[in-house]
Amino acid sequence: MSGVPPPNIPSARGATPSAAAALAVAAAPHLRSQSPRPALDRRVTPVEGVLAAQSDMHNFLGQSHGPLFDAAMKYIDAAGIQRDQMSYIVFALAAAYLVFGSAARLLCNLIGFGYPTYASVKAIRTKDTDDDTVWLIYWTCFAVLYLCDFFSEAILSFFPFYYILKACFLVYLYLPQTQ
Repeated sequence: MSGVPPPNIPSARGATPSAAAALAVAAAPHLRSQSPRPALDRRVTPVEGVLAAQSDMHNFLGQSHGPLFDAAMKYIDAAGIQRDQMSYIVFALAAAYLVFGSAARLLCNLIGFGYPTYASVKAIRTKDTDDDTVWLIYWTCFAVLYLCDFFSEAILSFFPFYYILKACFLVYLYLPQTQ
């Protein structure tokens, strides 16, 4: 076989990922019949996830969520404060408490425990197992962080921003926009 020249296939070295994929399909005709991956399967960048979360927050604040929520929103609207500005104020107060508060560890763990518990129970009740896997990964990360807290409590007292960073990381992990 050493006397047979290699097939005339262009090199994929230095090509963009899409060009390299096109070259691979050209080199292997059996791959052409496969459908391309849908756009929904692609990973979301952190910036896209944060922008989607912000948009979803605006939509959430504009909807009705029961009489207590609606009464609070009427009070905020009557005070002349926009709903998204009030949510930012609440986030800032929670962040300040996570840095300076005496029960920052408790608040951080509540932030990392509240919504994920609800979403996990909801995921267990569905027949699809993909969402179960996502929440299992989340709970594994949560448990590792909790164990780090438990065994290094004396060391963590020297890092005032640890609990706010942990809370942001946990929220980043469980937001549906960032997964």
